[in-house]
Amino acid sequence: MLLGVEHTRRNRSRAPSAFFNLPALAAFAVGFGAVGYPVASRTRLPAWGVLLIAAASGALAISAMITLLASWALRGVSAKSPADEHEIQGQLAVVTRNIATATPGEIAYDLLGQMVKVPAKTLSAKPLAVGVEHARKWKAIPASCH
Repeated sequence: MLLGVEHTRRNRSRAPSAFFNLPALAAFAVGFGAVGYPVASRTRLPAWGVLLIAAASGALAISAMITLLASWALRGVSAKSPADEHEIQGQLAVVTRNIATATPGEIAYDLLGQMVKVPAKTLSAKPLAVGVEHARKWKAIPASCH
């Protein structure tokens, strides 16, 4: 839906537009009608004023639809730290700094051929010693929390 309805395109060599497609037209029509009708029927504005307000509302509806769909469709694509839970889920890590039950330590793991070190807390009541490999007995601490 972000790039239009695929089966209605005649020329498949060109990429569809993010703004000029059937879902965008529908969003514009909903915004235009939802605001234009009440403004036209309940105010004494001139026709050009009603059209201007309705067109602006339609444009806002298109931008809201594109923003909402893009944030939904691209929710996993961003510049996040390597310590994100979904990225290191199931990763085998080596403890590089003791992880006590009360204080965080550090783990290291291989990500695309590069060694990554992140702060971590233990998930169990037992502390984790340096040099021991653990498969998910720890929890990475987000960069904003340390």
